Amino acid sequence: MIKMRWARLVVLACVAASVSGLLALPCTAAAKKRTGTFNQCLSTALPIPDGPPAGSNAANPVASLALAVRIPKYKGKHQNGVVTAFGSAGVRISHGDDGDLALFLVSPGGRAIALATYRDDSTNRDSEGEPSPSGDGYGDGAMSCSGSLVQFGDGFSRSITMPGNTGLDTPITGSFTPEQPLSTFVGGPASGFWTLIVQDVQGGDVGQINAFSLSFTYEYKAKAKKKKHKKRR
Repeated sequence: MIKMRWARLVVLACVAASVSGLLALPCTAAAKKRTGTFNQCLSTALPIPDGPPAGSNAANPVASLALAVRIPKYKGKHQNGVVTAFGSAGVRISHGDDGDLALFLVSPGGRAIALATYRDDSTNRDSEGEPSPSGDGYGDGAMSCSGSLVQFGDGFSRSITMPGNTGLDTPITGSFTPEQPLSTFVGGPASGFWTLIVQDVQGGDVGQINAFSLSFTYEYKAKAKKKKHKKRR
């Protein structure tokens, strides 16, 4: 209580002195909140381990890829920042069967959402009339950030739960709302590692993660500039 009263007295004295023109000392203002934007894509060639054979009780293998978000320190200490809006998460994945894959995004705070799980609504048939997967994963073009990534965002009109018939041996392309909303991350920490997890649940088709992108805004503390009050003449 004494410390609080002392702090109030210091602030009042500083304001009074600046009004009367008696002091030319700096008065420290409260910390300002600033808005930052993270918009980055990472190219890679990370293999996705092939899933177990049909009928197996073995665990489904995963591939994980992380993007690091760093926020300026405040008073020399690390700060997490707060996510204020989430624009999109993008992936470029080459794989033999979309229906084998489950894609998840995990925040630095441990929150996780499903972007897409086992999405292959293809009605394709092979030459013998048997069902054939659309295949070739997510996105097209160059197998890097230079290619066309599938973008997931809450504001897109089409849901990934209905990607449609993509055609024989062609990938899912375009922009979709994810299975669970990216707004789940709003209010959580921005700083740290954002991790894309890709799980393969069925053996026989292989692939790799080629690119991963994120776009979101966040708020963080920053030092306010000290102002000097000049003496009155």
